[in-house]
Amino acid sequence: MKIARGIAILTILGATSLFATGTGNIISLVEKINSTNDLKVKSQLMDKLDEELEVMNTDELSEAQKIVNANLKQSKLIIK
Repeated sequence: MKIARGIAILTILGATSLFATGTGNIISLVEKINSTNDLKVKSQLMDKLDEELEVMNTDELSEAQKIVNANLKQSKLIIK
């Protein structure tokens, strides 16, 4: 019984750390996008963010979308 309990605890901890890593990447990308002024770099980072969001499972995706919606600054494109 102790072995099963130990395995269950390790599984939960592993899943939690995996989830934290996934959303950590999203937070990092959002911060990089917000901090850059170069449109080409910003576009590349947005593509990377899209790729990260595509490979997430549904539980992580909903949390990641909340992070993006709350933290990503909308940039205005000025065409002259």
